[in-house]
Amino acid sequence: MLLKKYQRLFLLLLSLCVMNACGFKPRGALALSDEYSPVYIQQNNMFELARDIKRVLLSNKVSVAESKQSSKIQLTLITDARERRVLSVDANGRAREYLLTYKVRFSIQNNTSTIKAELAESKSNEYTIALTRSLLFDPDAVLAASTESDILYKDMRRDAARSILLKLQALSKPTRS
Repeated sequence: MLLKKYQRLFLLLLSLCVMNACGFKPRGALALSDEYSPVYIQQNNMFELARDIKRVLLSNKVSVAESKQSSKIQLTLITDARERRVLSVDANGRAREYLLTYKVRFSIQNNTSTIKAELAESKSNEYTIALTRSLLFDPDAVLAASTESDILYKDMRRDAARSILLKLQALSKPTRS
């Protein structure tokens, strides 16, 4: 009995070591170098997206600057747009399925000369992220479909915030632990 307990403990420790050796990190982990902190977010009327980005930054121990002058990186949210397109119709010509799209255009600029050359010498520092979801429409439950649509857009906004920070991480040199 005691031997089985030690075997389980040994297997657990071995699996943790293997996962650590292969570079596995939980989804929430974001590795930005210290050169990228603090980050200033210019939100341009995109308050919810900026709030989601700040929440992900703070949860990953990356500080958010209150002004451009005190930041090392400036993240500018240029535009965001929601689109809805009919995917399928029923026999009567009514929409049965929609494709919801959420697009965000943003730019990343450095405020110091020590940032990675890839970002500093980039010809275009503007990026676009487009996320899509499909929505089945029930004509008998219009209010429910509207609520579901809002939930899907909120989910896409959170995914866009995460994607923006992953782009920032890709431009960043990884920190050493």
